[in-house]
Amino acid sequence: MINLKRLKDIREDNDMKQQDIAQILNVNRGTYSLWELGTNIIPLHHLCNYADYFNVSIDYVLNLTNDKSIKINKGLDLKVLGSNIRKIRVEHNLSQENIATLLGVTQACVARYEKGLICISTLNLFKFAKEFEVSLSEICGKTKA
Repeated sequence: MINLKRLKDIREDNDMKQQDIAQILNVNRGTYSLWELGTNIIPLHHLCNYADYFNVSIDYVLNLTNDKSIKINKGLDLKVLGSNIRKIRVEHNLSQENIATLLGVTQACVARYEKGLICISTLNLFKFAKEFEVSLSEICGKTKA
């Protein structure tokens, strides 16, 4: 499962309060607090902004690596994200329906992910990355493959 413990660790290592991070991410402190506690999962665009602010990889924030310094691109480009999801799917000779079943969404939803029309949830991206043993940062186009 997703480990959000580093949200707090990174914040505290930078001598910041929850309110400071909430303002940076443009959410209220209560919302941020629920992410830090692991009660709610931080949406992908906020996760990317968080990683960008602290200049670390998404994988580092999610405690999937101890390497902080592999991030290269700022922001989240849904077209790049979608293209990378499609590329991985095609490399594994899978249909959109196969991916939909894996993620518990519809085939139409996967098609919209791949076209960059909607953002995949952090939890589904995590499942996808685990299934295909690829970095979330890579899928998001934030590191070199």
